[in-house]
Amino acid sequence: MSDYSIDFDFSGADTTYLTHSLHPYPAKFPPQLPRVILEKYGSAGMTVLDPFCGSGTTLVEARLLGFDAVGVDVNGLSTLLSKVKATPLPASAIRDLRAFMAKVESEAETWNKHRPAIEVKQIEGLEHWFQHNVAEELTHLLNLIGTVGDEDERDFLKIALSSIIVRVSNQESDTRFAARNKNIPDNFTFRQFVGRANEYLDRVAEYSKAVSKTGSLALYNADSRNLSMLADGSIDLVITSPPYANTYDYYLYHKFRKRWLDIDVKFAQYNEIGSRREYSSLKKPATQWTADLMLCFREMYRVMKQGGLAFIVIGDSVIKKELIKIDEVICGFMPEVGLEVCNVISSDLAEHSRMFNPTFTQKNKKEHLIILKK
Repeated sequence: MSDYSIDFDFSGADTTYLTHSLHPYPAKFPPQLPRVILEKYGSAGMTVLDPFCGSGTTLVEARLLGFDAVGVDVNGLSTLLSKVKATPLPASAIRDLRAFMAKVESEAETWNKHRPAIEVKQIEGLEHWFQHNVAEELTHLLNLIGTVGDEDERDFLKIALSSIIVRVSNQESDTRFAARNKNIPDNFTFRQFVGRANEYLDRVAEYSKAVSKTGSLALYNADSRNLSMLADGSIDLVITSPPYANTYDYYLYHKFRKRWLDIDVKFAQYNEIGSRREYSSLKKPATQWTADLMLCFREMYRVMKQGGLAFIVIGDSVIKKELIKIDEVICGFMPEVGLEVCNVISSDLAEHSRMFNPTFTQKNKKEHLIILKK
């Protein structure tokens, strides 16, 4: 077991370099972790899988180091964000996007003098969650983005727009789903978009220069309990962090972003494993969490090459007032899955939790790096 060891405490490290800071996203692990794993255990030509790719941290690092990167997530916004963060743009696209931002600034000046009549995009909960002036500006920005012909450029602009939606909505914050009147003035949404898009474009341009010339990127908006899109024995390394059960509803806090971008909300809502919806609202038993994880690990086993390694970051949770020591659960069913447990490295969540909600770090919960081998 001692042959496989990783220090995964990166307290104080810069976790926002290059594209890692694009777009709000909760519960991200530090990019230094996949980088250390890839540098220590990776070699040229390998394919790296993150079946819970979230905001794309593993994929960005894999592409920087020249690996083929494969990401899967049940959340359609996650796969879009991962694509934007991990896709380098040519200089011509950077110039196009700069020109687009200049166009938006010009439009904002026109609107400042005379706000035209506009048919606002209709989404569920529009009047409760968005001021009318904000909805007008978001609709106009979406209409402008729709005129952009290049898909990668268009996706970048969608992510820039998505990143400001909670800020300009009546939603209190990314982690508090409550409505309050923010009294957002006219043209504020335009200014927020331009500022965020220019900031993100600087980072994408820097990333595009740093990314390796080798390696590829593939993304799938799918349920990780079924990786049928991936061939048996096609993956060299798995680096991922499954949800921490009964802790977060990813679909909920991205709900309005997805509605504005026409991304399906219900697919993630009904297929997101480990969510608070499942265990706090629907009161499902802890055995459901074990069953879902087993399905995911069976699929990881199937797609991994013989001798391949999997690095799993996951935290303990509480379901129906019972502390679930997830390292014991996972190690307990590994003989049935077929993966060998090489090492388990644990630390107190209270010391370096990646979660926003401080209550999650209570009750002696630990965070674990579980290293598995096929």
